[in-house]
Amino acid sequence: MKLSIDTDACVSCGMCAERLPDVFRIDRVARAAVIVRQPRPAEQDDAIEAAEDCPAGAIVLRKH
Repeated sequence: MKLSIDTDACVSCGMCAERLPDVFRIDRVARAAVIVRQPRPAEQDDAIEAAEDCPAGAIVLRKH
């Protein structure tokens, strides 16, 4: 699995950073979420849920 953020779509609500703070953070200057690191296997379910729950659909999830 590989995550990325569509920064044009992101509304920086912070939901993803709340759910997985070791994976996502909000860049206040860019006003968008950024990926700190890719999710570990134990975090993949939460990463999928974050992508599904993103109100702007800005979390892009690609399965290898």
